[in-house]
Amino acid sequence: MGKIGADQLRALVDAHGAALTLYARQWCHAPDDAVQEALIELLREDPPPDQPLAWLFTTVRRRAMNLARGERRRMERHRRAREDSVSWFCEDRDEAIDSQELTAMIRRLPALEYEIVVARIWGELSFEQIAALVGISTSAVHRRYHKALTLLGDMMNLNPTATGRCHEPRT
Repeated sequence: MGKIGADQLRALVDAHGAALTLYARQWCHAPDDAVQEALIELLREDPPPDQPLAWLFTTVRRRAMNLARGERRRMERHRRAREDSVSWFCEDRDEAIDSQELTAMIRRLPALEYEIVVARIWGELSFEQIAALVGISTSAVHRRYHKALTLLGDMMNLNPTATGRCHEPRT
C-alpha cells in the first residue's frame, strides 16, 4: 500500500492538530513536540495504519507521557543540583553579611561585569583570557572588573560591619 502521503497528512493536521495538541497537554508541557514526533512517526509507518487518527491519538499519548517522564527527571536533577550546589563563599559565623547576600549582590551586577567577575575569581582566568572570551580589549576587561568590585564594595557598604570575606570557591 505504501506510506501516508503529504496531502493525507496535511488533512489530518488541519482537521485534528489542535485536538491532538490539547490531548497531549494533559501529560506534558510540550504538547506540540509530542504531536510533531507522532506525525513524524506516522510518516515512517509502512504500511500506514488502517485508522490513522486513532493511531495518532495513541502515539501522541505515548509520546506525551515519555516527554512528561523526561520533564520530571530533569526537574528532579535540577532540584538536586540546587540542593547540592556549592556556595560561592565560605561561611563565617562572625560575619554581618552571609554568603547568600554576597551571592545576591554579585548577581545584581550588570551582565558583563558579572561574567567577568565569575571568570576572574572562580574561573581563575587572566584578563587576557577573559578579553578573548567576552570579545573586548584586555584594558576594558580590567576596567570593568574594577568597576564591578567598586559596585560590590558600594553594595557592601550598606552593611559596613561585613569584613573577612572568603573569595575562594569551594570545590
